[in-house]
Amino acid sequence: MGAQGLTIGRRSDCDIVVDTDLASRKHARIVTQGNECLIVDLDSLNGTYLNGERLRSELRRLSDGDTVVVGGESLRFLSGGETKLAQRSMPVHGVRAVHLQSQRVTIGRDPGNDVVLDDPNVSRYHAELASNAAGVELKDLASTNGSRLNGEIVDRAVLETGDELGIGPFRLIFDGRGVTARDDRGGLRLDAEQVSMTIKEKQILAPTTLSVAPGQLVAVIGSSGAGKSTLVRTLAGVTRPTSGSVLLSGDPIAARRTDVGYVPQEDIVHRRLTVLEALRYAARLRLPEDSSPADVEAAVGGVLDELGLTEHANTLIGSLSGGQRKRVGVATELLSRPGVVCLDEPTTGLDPALEARTMGLLRRLADESRAVIVVTHATASLDLCDRLAVMGAGGHLCFFGSPAEALAFFGASRLEDVYVRLEERPVTEWQARYDTEHRVPGGDGTERFAAVAAAGVPRPSVPGPPRRRLVPQASLLTRRYVRLFGRDRRNLLILLGQVPLLALALVGLFEADVFSRDARTPNEAAQLLFLMVTTALWIGSIDAAREIIKERNVLASERAVGLRLGAYIASKAAVLFVLVTVQTLVLATIVLGLRPLDEPSSTLAAVVGLLLLTSLVAVSMGLAVSAAVNTEEQATSFIPLTLLPQLLFAGALVPVARMGDALGALSAFIFARWSFAGAGSAIDMNGRLMDDPRSRRVNRYGLDFFDVSADASALVLLVFLGVLLGGVALLMVRRAR
Repeated sequence: MGAQGLTIGRRSDCDIVVDTDLASRKHARIVTQGNECLIVDLDSLNGTYLNGERLRSELRRLSDGDTVVVGGESLRFLSGGETKLAQRSMPVHGVRAVHLQSQRVTIGRDPGNDVVLDDPNVSRYHAELASNAAGVELKDLASTNGSRLNGEIVDRAVLETGDELGIGPFRLIFDGRGVTARDDRGGLRLDAEQVSMTIKEKQILAPTTLSVAPGQLVAVIGSSGAGKSTLVRTLAGVTRPTSGSVLLSGDPIAARRTDVGYVPQEDIVHRRLTVLEALRYAARLRLPEDSSPADVEAAVGGVLDELGLTEHANTLIGSLSGGQRKRVGVATELLSRPGVVCLDEPTTGLDPALEARTMGLLRRLADESRAVIVVTHATASLDLCDRLAVMGAGGHLCFFGSPAEALAFFGASRLEDVYVRLEERPVTEWQARYDTEHRVPGGDGTERFAAVAAAGVPRPSVPGPPRRRLVPQASLLTRRYVRLFGRDRRNLLILLGQVPLLALALVGLFEADVFSRDARTPNEAAQLLFLMVTTALWIGSIDAAREIIKERNVLASERAVGLRLGAYIASKAAVLFVLVTVQTLVLATIVLGLRPLDEPSSTLAAVVGLLLLTSLVAVSMGLAVSAAVNTEEQATSFIPLTLLPQLLFAGALVPVARMGDALGALSAFIFARWSFAGAGSAIDMNGRLMDDPRSRRVNRYGLDFFDVSADASALVLLVFLGVLLGGVALLMVRRAR
């Protein structure tokens, strides 16, 4: 390198030529000072990015493995020094060089690996590098959080010189001979470039650009409806912006979702668990699947101590104060040690003392080199923040800077007055003034920032959530659900206690010999069968109608860290199916015990089996309702609307033969019809009706309705069961988008 250093740019006489229209003629320069290499942006149009951070005019030191983006092209900095031989079980701290002297080098959390990356987001045996005829190949070892290659999740790929591998919070740069490993923990920087959000042609977040450095506490303030929550959800990677990009130390946020903790305004913990129980379940969901019980206990114990919750470890979360519940929510997100934490109004509803304590906690989290972003309406503790993002109506960023700079910018003597000043002028004027005074020159900024967004690191395909195995996760969720159900004793007593009452009410409506072959009115046997089917429908749908919607916030949080919908639905179905099976057997035992069938035991088994299948289908219908509605109240109101068609078109109140062609065809999609018809067929309702002269003359059902066999009815009910459970999954996927 000469005395003038190395010039990077579009001109052919530059030392490093970047042949793209997005690069300036002379874009950036690398110089030396002593033993250090430094880079400076040469007032380029589209900016120079160092590890995702846009450089302004300052000299910045380069370290091995740094990524420099010029004109959309990624350049890796490697000093070219001697590469050290790898030692067995070598932990990575800071920057280390690892030479690939063997045919296979393993990478993971376990001390037995060649390269040890000690972090809860790294699987015990995470990935390996292997030399073969094609070169050096990266292979992911079925890790939970995946392996990244240049920001994109891959299972297997051949490496090229300069490629960047991402494993948890670590970055490894391949130089052709080995890898330079960098530890990003405590140094993650969040950069948003022109992120915006439009829903149904309505803009709720205007194009916004800001950066949050490690160790900074940033408060997002502004009037209601100013897009604060939308901005924070976008920064956290929970919501994908309509346009623009969010980068975490140069990587797309979607590729590093486990490095970001997000705490919504609502509680994300179950109130009927103790703090310790909730954190243990959360750790099992968030940490890699190969984490040992000791790993889980270490993670849980660490966050209990860090957030001052140890003394409340065995307290039910529902018994905690609002501020303490917020801390449990924060603790849940800190289990995987994220480098960035985003919180949506954690101080809402807290008294001034608790608000101050909560903000003090966030300040301490930031002081531990985390980037902390918080939405708040409270102003008493804003002086603890390093930066304020002031949002105006329509989602416009009107100011981003320190609290002292905010006072000067808005001409206010107190931070409370910022809200008043914000209303005195149109938000577009405040935004224009901020653009003029605080951003790099470049016209009105529109074309410049559009070019910047285009010049950033190319956006890879969006990776999915962390990969988890279905059966272990379903087992964990089922155990948690059983515990939660058992803790809600009042609801459990109501669900179980209503069945004997309903059964005795049915018994009281009919004579003891209602099912006897010698009964004078076989139509009454059909009526009792239909009422039993209806009761099974009722208890199944009521059991399930609120079970998904009441966990909406918990589900959203856990989905982001890898909860599989299949496992979640399976856990709900497993517990509710057992519950409704018990309820249905109690119903059948009481009714058919006091009003016995005049049939063999095989017929009794067929009728009870159809009632059980009916109740299972009803549970699935209730889950579908719970997945479709927005509140628990809506679920309660919607259940009667789903039961009404089952009553009207099942063929009992109005026989199918009298419905007409259109409604008769509709009744084929009513599963109560198949339950009723199958149960009637099992006890030979056609024969009973034909054996009675009076019923034969006034037979409302005809000879076709009860002609379907019990086995065929059971098969149809199983189809309904599968379709409804599939519908639950589709509804939940759609809601998660």
